Amino acid sequence: MKHRKLQFIFGMTALLCIMVAAGSEAVHAQESLTLEQAMQKALVHNPALRSAEQSVEQAGHSLSAARARMYPSVSLAGSYQRTFDRPEFVIPLPAAFFGPNAEIRTETGAEHTFAGGMVLEQPLYAGGAISTGIGMAADGLKIARHALSAVRQQTIEGVYSAFYGVLLAQNLTEVAATAVENARVNLDQVERRYKEGAASRFERLRAEVQFAAVKPNLTEARNRLATAVEHLKDLLGMDKGKAIQVIGAFEPRSHTLLHTDVVSLIAKAYLERPEYQMQQLQKDIGLKKIRLTRAEFLPTVALSSALQWQALRDDFSVGSGDFNRTSYAGVAIRLPLFSGFGSKARYGEAQAELRKTQIQEANLKNVIATEIRALHNELMQAHEIIQSQREVTEQAKEGLRLANLLYEEGAATLLEVIDAQLAVTQAGTSYSRAIYNFNTASIKLERAVGTLNIESMR
Repeated sequence: MKHRKLQFIFGMTALLCIMVAAGSEAVHAQESLTLEQAMQKALVHNPALRSAEQSVEQAGHSLSAARARMYPSVSLAGSYQRTFDRPEFVIPLPAAFFGPNAEIRTETGAEHTFAGGMVLEQPLYAGGAISTGIGMAADGLKIARHALSAVRQQTIEGVYSAFYGVLLAQNLTEVAATAVENARVNLDQVERRYKEGAASRFERLRAEVQFAAVKPNLTEARNRLATAVEHLKDLLGMDKGKAIQVIGAFEPRSHTLLHTDVVSLIAKAYLERPEYQMQQLQKDIGLKKIRLTRAEFLPTVALSSALQWQALRDDFSVGSGDFNRTSYAGVAIRLPLFSGFGSKARYGEAQAELRKTQIQEANLKNVIATEIRALHNELMQAHEIIQSQREVTEQAKEGLRLANLLYEEGAATLLEVIDAQLAVTQAGTSYSRAIYNFNTASIKLERAVGTLNIESMR
């Protein structure tokens, strides 16, 4: 019997150790995540950002390829030619000595011609096509860099909103939990008073209904929290099975553009916003395309030079002594006269594209100005709500405290207590949403201006 007791104690101890170890492992498996850590994860794993970085690299190679057209090209060339009908070389003879129409005919060349050497070509003038192409490639690289900046800012905005969405869900879950706890305390108080004969059966029933009514709100808040966490994991590219704990102060941002006038923000957006800079560069590319199509009407000048060795044989028995060295250098000029109206069509197409880009630029300016005004108004409104709801929340809490005291003393009704509880819940919810709206509006405004970065959130 004693032996069995020892076995039982030993087994329970081992089971307890396993449970403690499993619990400790679960705690360690949970990853704590601050806002800055979330940003760093997103900037590393975001596929859109990686794609934009590759576009920058691609545009850099395109610029190098455009610049290569300025430099000479050197190549090795080799050829073989089989001649079936060789040209004849005619030598007329003096008629006084050889008679009329006397001549000597002899074939020139050979049946087999072997040649090999080095060729150098250097463009001297291409109607501005080379320099214009380099300028277009350089603009393309700038566009790719601005696009990368735009994707980076969009990523920061998305992660910030998702991160604070989790904090909001946590806060609303706490508000719902507080409402449940207040209803439970109220129910206990009514139960006690009912047993003492100081509360009616109706009051008891009303307290039970109130307690049952607020519990689903807590379940809903927890489900929203779980959904917000999953959304954040998606943005960060994290494993869905990975447990995370979001750490951050749920309070209004101190660094915002709230007190900057709208006109200054719009002017700054025209200088900083990546999308507008990209549109400006597109207009510059449109102008360069017109110059590029004009170059098709202008002459081109190129220098060419070659050093080669050539062998002429009537059979394939070619030796090193059969090759003769030749070299030449020259300048070639080409003037286009007719291209089937293709150059004219491309010139008209470039002009139409430029006009289209100018229309898009004007429209984008209006869109940016409207967006900044709307976000600034949204930010101001959220700030005003925060100021008012902060005081309302404190007043609602004090009102609930007084209602509970008065109800305990019989100086207040149960309905007044329930109304006070509802006021606390509504005030807490409104205050939390106001903080979220203020912070996300401030982030969106910075992105709209084009100044959003990780450093601005510290």
